[in-house]
Amino acid sequence: MSQNGKLIPNLDQHSTKLLNLTVLQRINPFVEAILITAAHVTFYEFNINLSQWESSSLRKILVVSFGRDLQLPTHAQTTR
Repeated sequence: MSQNGKLIPNLDQHSTKLLNLTVLQRINPFVEAILITAAHVTFYEFNINLSQWESSSLRKILVVSFGRDLQLPTHAQTTR
């Protein structure tokens, strides 16, 4: 299938989760399972001076995973 000249894979939910797990395991081989994902996440910071939450400009995908001795690789840490 293609849309605007781009190839769009036809994957069911299980296949997508398995593919994502494989990619995560290349980065960190201790990942055993994906517990939950969110396609669109906005991060907020608490402004102490104003006593309120403020939306940051950071927009990412969130993946919560499970595994033995998990450590976040330095190249995967979020930067602004």
